[in-house]
Amino acid sequence: MAEISDNDIGKRVTVRLRDGAGFRDLVGHLESRNSIRNRHGELLNFDQAEIHLWKVIEEVARTASGGAPLSIRIYDLERIMAATWLPRESEELGGWVFRADIGITKRANSALVLNNHNHSDELISWYRERNLNPTLVLFPEIQGELDEVLETKGFKKYLDVSVMVKDFEIQHSNLKDANFDFDYSVSDEPSESWLALQDDQKLKPLMMRSPAKYLSIFDRGELVAVGRAGLNQDWAVLSRLYVRPDHRGLGFGRKILSALEISANKPKVALQVSQDNQIAIQLYEKAGYQTHHFFRIRELPQQINLAQNCDC
Repeated sequence: MAEISDNDIGKRVTVRLRDGAGFRDLVGHLESRNSIRNRHGELLNFDQAEIHLWKVIEEVARTASGGAPLSIRIYDLERIMAATWLPRESEELGGWVFRADIGITKRANSALVLNNHNHSDELISWYRERNLNPTLVLFPEIQGELDEVLETKGFKKYLDVSVMVKDFEIQHSNLKDANFDFDYSVSDEPSESWLALQDDQKLKPLMMRSPAKYLSIFDRGELVAVGRAGLNQDWAVLSRLYVRPDHRGLGFGRKILSALEISANKPKVALQVSQDNQIAIQLYEKAGYQTHHFFRIRELPQQINLAQNCDC
C-alpha cells in the first residue's frame, strides 16, 4: 500500500494502526504525513511504520443544514466561521481554541469549545495573563453537561446567539448581472468610509487577516449600508451588516443580504444573530435562512478590561 504523501494532507481518512497484538483506528483529516485531527478537534500523532492500512474517505455532499450528525456539523461550521475572523493570537489545547486580539469583539477574544472536555482552569490562566476576561463559546445542544459545570464555576451567561444558514444557488457570475435597483460597490478590503460608518477602524487589522468581500450601498451618493462576507471553503460568512439609522425600515437589510450572497459567489451562506434580535431573525428567515444551531457565550467576571465589546 502506498505511503501517505504530502498530496494527501487535508484529506479525510481512516488509518488502521498496529497496536500490540491488535489494531486501533484513527479517523479525521490529515494535518501532516504523521498526524490527524479527529472530529473533536484533537491532534493525534502516529508513526507511518505502524500503518496496517489506510484509505481516503469519500466526502458526502452536504447542504448548509444537513449531511452529517449535528455535532460534526456544528464543529465543522464553527471552525469554518472562525477562520473568517482571525484574531492576532490563537492557541489550541485539547479541542479548545483560545483566541485573543486587542480586547475588541467577543469572537476574537474567547475560547471556541469544540468538545466536551473541561479546560476551564487553563482558560482562566490564559486570559488573565493577557488582561482579558476569561470568556468562552460553547454549544448547549451538544455540551449541556459542560455548560452546567461552567455555570457552577462562576461563568455567567453573556449572550445566546443563533447561527443561521442558507443554500445559495449561484445564478449570476457577478453583481453586474444581478440588475439591482440600488447603487453599490464591492471590494476586497474595507474603505475608510466603510469602516467609519460603524466606527470599525479598530477592527481593520482583524478583518484583513482573512479573505472577504466588503459591500457598500449608496443612496443619492451617500453611504447608507455596509456588510462583510468572509470567504472560506464553500462558505460565505456574513457579518458587520449595518444600515444607517435614518435608512432603516426601507428594505436596505434585504438589499445587503442579496448583494453579499451574489458577490461572495459561494453555495452556502452563514451568519450569526443574537437570539434577542427578533427583527433581524425575521428578516433572515424571510430571505431563506434557517437556524443551524446556537451558541452561548459565557464569561467569568472580573475587574479588568471592562471595555471588551461584543461586535459579533
